[in-house]
Amino acid sequence: MNRNRKKSVYIFQILLCVTAASLMLFMFTNFSETLGTPLKDFFTTDFYEETGARNAVAGIYLNYRMFDTFFEALMLMVSVMEVINVSWISSHSESFELKPPEMSYAGGSQIIAQMIGIVYPFVILIGFYMILNGHNSPGGGFQGGTILSTVLITRYLVHPTLDLDLEIIEVIEKIVFMLIIMIPILYLFIEIVPTTELTNELYMIIMNTLIGLKVFCGLTVLFYRFVFYEGVS
Repeated sequence: MNRNRKKSVYIFQILLCVTAASLMLFMFTNFSETLGTPLKDFFTTDFYEETGARNAVAGIYLNYRMFDTFFEALMLMVSVMEVINVSWISSHSESFELKPPEMSYAGGSQIIAQMIGIVYPFVILIGFYMILNGHNSPGGGFQGGTILSTVLITRYLVHPTLDLDLEIIEVIEKIVFMLIIMIPILYLFIEIVPTTELTNELYMIIMNTLIGLKVFCGLTVLFYRFVFYEGVS
């Protein structure tokens, strides 16, 4: 009896999903209204005069849609906090002992070690270039911070030991997030609004740098915690 009930509920859930998907598909295929593009036209026409950014995307996410940027950075920080708190290690911390991996620099692939050593400087330069020049060309804090985090991620391939203080990186991430919030508040609510080309450029460089550092810290913590802690059972 109980098994038949579960089967009926399962069939009902499938039918509900199929019905909802069919309804959405019907509405999508039968939608014929032509919409205008006032926001697109406004952003692409006036973004340089109002923000000083030559990259329209940077002008949008650092000015017009700054709240979206806040919440994107917040979601990354929440993800890091969830990995830390809602994880296997959080409930087994007393009995857990991190053992160093058997693989070491000497025992790893020398080809990988040499190639990564050559690539490192270029990856760092590209990351900083995308952060510092993101308001003028494709790039920005999110992309640059992701590139910089690959430096420590690929470092694991050569030297897979946990010699980083993840707690310090987590604290830095939280401090940087507070600065990401405070600087726009300083500009907007205290009316220190960037009006000249120099102040606009300085504002966007500072914000991209903070966002890049935030993403770098967040992705680094996520990767190392998953590798060294969450794989243990």
